[in-house]
Amino acid sequence: MTRGRPAGLLAGVAAAGVAGLPDLEIELGPLTALVGPRGSGKSQLLSAIAWLLAGHPAIAPADLPVPVRVSGELQVNGHRDSFVRTPDRGVAPGPGTAALPALPGCSFLRARDRLRGPSSSAGSIGLRWARIAAQPTSDAVAAEALVSAVEACCQECLSGEVLLIEEPELLLTPQAQRFLYRLLRRYADGGNQVVYSTRSAAFVDAAHHDEIVRLDLRLGRRTLRRTSPDALTDSERVRLAAEFDHERSEMFFAQAVVLVEGQTERLSLPFIFRALGHDPDAEGIAIVEVGGKSNLPLAARLLRELAIPFVTVFDADRGAASAALDDEIRRAAGKAPVIRLEPDFEAAAGIASHDEKVLHAWQRFASAGAEPVPPALAGIVAAVRELRR
Repeated sequence: MTRGRPAGLLAGVAAAGVAGLPDLEIELGPLTALVGPRGSGKSQLLSAIAWLLAGHPAIAPADLPVPVRVSGELQVNGHRDSFVRTPDRGVAPGPGTAALPALPGCSFLRARDRLRGPSSSAGSIGLRWARIAAQPTSDAVAAEALVSAVEACCQECLSGEVLLIEEPELLLTPQAQRFLYRLLRRYADGGNQVVYSTRSAAFVDAAHHDEIVRLDLRLGRRTLRRTSPDALTDSERVRLAAEFDHERSEMFFAQAVVLVEGQTERLSLPFIFRALGHDPDAEGIAIVEVGGKSNLPLAARLLRELAIPFVTVFDADRGAASAALDDEIRRAAGKAPVIRLEPDFEAAAGIASHDEKVLHAWQRFASAGAEPVPPALAGIVAAVRELRR
């Protein structure tokens, strides 16, 4: 690795014929977070990038008559140089590139390796991690070695490396996860590239939604989706940065999402699901309170672009401004179901007073059976479950 800006990092990757991956082309920025259910291809994509840059680990061919081929483009001095790796020819210049460009260093840290102790991972992060984790006294100490390795490389201002990590959150406390996320952003800002798969909301950020790549597995078919950089304006990004915490970012990992305005709905709906015989956590359903009605369109736009099924629930407020916001919510939701409660959630739930409404909601639904659930609220459960079919 070098000090200062690197000669080139990966601007994009394409893969074909790799087991567990759809044929894909993906643009890469300084930081990319891979999310999605088990078996969707996150680890395979990391392995494909590592194989492209370093020739290992070995890539298994798909059970299809398609030759294995992984190619990349390096952004070098304002232009792109392409290169390709195949099992028979190894790495070679790609179309339009006269000679093989200098490839960046690569550290690939797999989850299982980080608990077994030092592996053969190359790259500056990998080597530092191996030294720190040489004699771990526990799995947690081995996991925490990653934090120390990234912090050390940030302090040394090293650059020019592609860092690939499978589940960086492994065995870290919530505080350590947030610290590592900030370190990874700092490392990427210093002229490196970071790509990781994660199941932790601490490692995704709605304000940086265009860094999130969602791999999915539906009806046996793997897909890849991401949001467009201009899905939100700069002012909308700032709003999400101020109001969208990591708990709300759980929506990026869900199999289906219920978007609601506030705390009363967020508290009540899990009880209502369970009263009707369904556990939202067990079914991968996230009930996300977005911090106010005006944030519903922002969250809906991101979920729609990532193809995460969702239902939007909101109150039927009065006035021209509210009517305009209702229309904006419907446009943002597209074909996703929207449920407008008359006149509001509290009335639909049979909560007479708006004073201490969260407490009243808890008292109303904490021990509710199926029979007391009002039809309007049972309809929310039915709409979400229909999306899961």
